Amino acid sequence: MKAIYKSAALLLGAMSFFSSCEDFLTRDPQDSPLLVDFLNSDKKLDDYTRNFRGPLTWNGFDDKFSWCVGELYSGNVYHNFADEGQFHFMSFTANNAHISNGYTSLYSVIAKCNHVIDDVPGIAKQNGLSQDMVDKVIGEAKMYRGMAYFFLAEYWGASPIVLHNSKTVTNDKAPEVTKADRKTLYTLIEKDWTEALDLLPDQPQADCRAWKASASGMLTKLYVTMASCQTKLDEPGSYYCENPDEYYQKALDMGKLTTEKYCGYLEEGYAAYDAMFQPGSQSQEILFALLFEQGVYAQGCSRQIQFARSKHLAAGGNAYGGEKGLTTMLFDSYEKDKDIRLKATSYYFGADDYTDAKTKEDAKNGTGHYYMLREAPDGKNQYYYFLNPNKSLKKADRDDLYGSEPVSAVFNHCRKFVYSVKPVNSEFSINLTVPLLRVADVYLLMAEAAMGIKQKDVTLTTTDGLSYVNKVRKRAGLDEVSKIAFCFPDSMKGNGNVAYATVQNEAGEDVEISASCDMYYPTYDLMLERRHEFALENQCWLDIKRLYYRDPAAAKEYIKAQDRAFVYGEKFGSEIKAPQSRNDYQRQCLIHDLSLKAHEVNPTYGEQAAEGVIEIDKLQFFLPVPASVPNTANYNTVKDYSEQILHDQYPY
Repeated sequence: MKAIYKSAALLLGAMSFFSSCEDFLTRDPQDSPLLVDFLNSDKKLDDYTRNFRGPLTWNGFDDKFSWCVGELYSGNVYHNFADEGQFHFMSFTANNAHISNGYTSLYSVIAKCNHVIDDVPGIAKQNGLSQDMVDKVIGEAKMYRGMAYFFLAEYWGASPIVLHNSKTVTNDKAPEVTKADRKTLYTLIEKDWTEALDLLPDQPQADCRAWKASASGMLTKLYVTMASCQTKLDEPGSYYCENPDEYYQKALDMGKLTTEKYCGYLEEGYAAYDAMFQPGSQSQEILFALLFEQGVYAQGCSRQIQFARSKHLAAGGNAYGGEKGLTTMLFDSYEKDKDIRLKATSYYFGADDYTDAKTKEDAKNGTGHYYMLREAPDGKNQYYYFLNPNKSLKKADRDDLYGSEPVSAVFNHCRKFVYSVKPVNSEFSINLTVPLLRVADVYLLMAEAAMGIKQKDVTLTTTDGLSYVNKVRKRAGLDEVSKIAFCFPDSMKGNGNVAYATVQNEAGEDVEISASCDMYYPTYDLMLERRHEFALENQCWLDIKRLYYRDPAAAKEYIKAQDRAFVYGEKFGSEIKAPQSRNDYQRQCLIHDLSLKAHEVNPTYGEQAAEGVIEIDKLQFFLPVPASVPNTANYNTVKDYSEQILHDQYPY
């Protein structure tokens, strides 16, 4: 396969701002005798789509970028390390490596989809392959190409479009390519997914492969996104929807087609929800996904090693998730005694007990949570979670269980996609099915559409769409709600949260100091329901963007309202490394204030830099184009190509 398929990553999409486009583009082998010889059966053609479904191609997007933006930047996950942590603190720039990796990965996907759409039908006809298989393959390619352009539109806004790699390079057209505005991008995405709806099979496919429900479901998301564009933004290539209700209704129509004709299935219970995120998931609820495989580095998904708390959970030699966990604001917003989704999303000790003073016997007697793993070392698939095993357990007990495991700064560790499955060749390569769309998403998008038609103010409640919301809540084990807003203003608690510290003055006497700031807590709304349902699935930033399109001021306040940097605090100046109590939570931005007050009490206390403060003034709703993109003639040129796209006249 590697010798046959030679399409290089189309870094940055045949853009005209490269001095030598041949450095970034490789013509796909449309006339390659080797490829003609290889694609000589329906099965081989069907397998050929592996090139754009997940393995290798999506790695640059999924490895870190997807969750850095989808979870850290959105405020779902606490993390503070290096270029990744820059998203948590909102301090990233165009030089951030993960922005570059995500951007170039999407254009690599596009290049491979373009090759299949342009070149494969002729080869298939030459080899006498079935039209049904050709339709299926083209339909899948259009689904993933549309997905790549959807991500470009939502993360970066106006972006270059390339549909014909070989022709663009052969005819030296690359220097002519400019950015396309969001109207053009949405037009292309709608066209791709509408055509995919006609081409794809009408029954579910093995391995969560794309089918008609994938296309109709993603069209539901596209139409809700387009309908949300109700503000004329000061952004190059911005899209403004002239008739939001029309697109909300289109979303409802597509959502009903998806759930009533194809798949409206929500299996109840914790085990079913949890199983969707386990390796090799075959859940009927996953309508569209990135499909990773175990194998060589980058062929599979790296999520397990990136989010695992310890080697025991990573089933390998490394684990990078010791400090990662749901932000305290998000974690505390779950109904812990009812919501089945929390235990499937997060490793944590118990619903209301954070002292972590349990013994191994207490946990095994049911006092604490345990989790089922996959292929854990030594066959220990029943995993008992301790916040701080070094404090709670004797060394012999720790060794008997999992060894030393790190303490989380936020009282929990990430659970979804972390099941201790043993890697075959690389611990960065696990066979995970990473959902892009689930049935629950379609229901909540339908609710959003019904609410949007009825209530234009995102802060006001309505009863429209409740039946869809309550379907999702029922599966989560929760009570029904009787009204809902899209984004209810969070309630400010004033000085309700204060960071305390005990320091010693120059006479050696204890002095209590404190620092405080206004704090907010989430109030139930559709945004919060979606965060609970899709946490760690990289959906949250897309939800925030729809809020931004409708009400930019509300979106900015929503971000400001997040206590994303609350950590499990230690008493200032203390040598004790174990957590003190839950009341010692403190916001990262307060540490600097505490240090100043400590210095006033005793000059021997040095001032701590405020490097960890959330840089809210740097909040940007469209990401910067990677710095690696040369700023040449067409860099800032944005055009509307929607009519050319609609009539198949786009030349590039």
